[in-house]
Amino acid sequence: MTDKPIEEASLTSIELFAGCGGLALGLHRAGWEGLLAIERDPMAFETLASNLVDENAPFRAFARWPEWMPQKSTDLVALLADSTFCRHLRDLRGKVDLVAGGPPCQGFSVGGKRDGDDDRNTLVYRMLDFVELVQPRAVLVENVEGMARRFVSKPGAARVSVAEDVIARLEEFGYTASYQLINSADFGVPQSRRRVAIIGVKDAGVTRDQLHDVILSALKSAAAETRASHGLPGSERITVAEAIDDLSGIRLVQCPDSPGYMSGCYSAAKSAYARLMREGVADRSIPDSHRMTKHGDTVRALYELAHATQPPGRLSKEFLLKNGTKKDKKVRLDPSTVVATITTHPDEYIHHKYPRNITVREMARLQSFPDRFRFLGRYTINGPRRRFDVARCSQVGNAVPPLMGEGLGRAIIKVLAGAKLVASQERVRAKEKMGA
Repeated sequence: MTDKPIEEASLTSIELFAGCGGLALGLHRAGWEGLLAIERDPMAFETLASNLVDENAPFRAFARWPEWMPQKSTDLVALLADSTFCRHLRDLRGKVDLVAGGPPCQGFSVGGKRDGDDDRNTLVYRMLDFVELVQPRAVLVENVEGMARRFVSKPGAARVSVAEDVIARLEEFGYTASYQLINSADFGVPQSRRRVAIIGVKDAGVTRDQLHDVILSALKSAAAETRASHGLPGSERITVAEAIDDLSGIRLVQCPDSPGYMSGCYSAAKSAYARLMREGVADRSIPDSHRMTKHGDTVRALYELAHATQPPGRLSKEFLLKNGTKKDKKVRLDPSTVVATITTHPDEYIHHKYPRNITVREMARLQSFPDRFRFLGRYTINGPRRRFDVARCSQVGNAVPPLMGEGLGRAIIKVLAGAKLVASQERVRAKEKMGA
């Protein structure tokens, strides 16, 4: 991966709900210059800062961080209640090209409870409050596919989907906006992760339908460019084996940051994807966050039986119950294809070669995080604290895949240019019509 921007002109961005930095890294790769990022969780922000903010960060994306914004975990809701902070945001008007973010998605997710009353659902509207104050040229809201589906558990409670409501609110601020469904696999990520991308353009001079067409074309072109720029195949999906097999060396060593646990060593990188992920990492080093779970005899026996008797893919509930586990989701990875959406639970995924869970580093590979990107904080957190603390596994599972983030960054640049061109063409047509 190269840090060279795709355009010489400096394009500034702000990221909300930044997590550990997957979208920020992608935007940086696409040529955007980060101004500031807001993330509430201390563990996730520590990872973000170490990789993207600090002066010696390997992917430094926020070199112009303003003095009035603390470089620490901060809560968006609390910041918006601070009049001094809001004044600083208003002072940024005309200086910011993009505000981007992926508000917490648990309430929208079709893979979860899909709770229309989940208080986290309202955070997307706090993002809109932020947008109204800053008024950037463009807005990106990235979220789960369920955001585009109306809540129907309480008939009449929601007339439109949250995505449609967000678009309507943006239009009140002077934006033209539309959304597209995208799949991370199209951008070279070895994972089928379907998401909603809402893109809005300030004073665009085009209709929603016209912008919809511009966005569709831009995303398709940006996906192809992203793959080509990194030497990845133009159309074939990146498989699980291509993504993680070089992390599965036979030799095991003690995990550097977790005494008492084992970690794997690198083997030869045989795929273009693996070589891309390992750029800048010494071949003889130990992969970061590659700590292997200590399984008891019962779990190991279950995994060995799954390898011996079950086809790749999600294991049946009957198989799991019959073999003594209450866990209703276990996926035996298929090495020949992409994985389905990576969640925050590494114990849901059984390695395709070995009777063990995948590691945080293997999760990160399946999300397209380069190996130089180091994750900080606790490896896992169980119980009620999962709602409040974001361990490494959750940082990875909640993140925007960086390659998809790069594609979105490239696409928004194209959308800004494309909308301007369409608006110009419409003005010419209008003049010609008046002249006739």
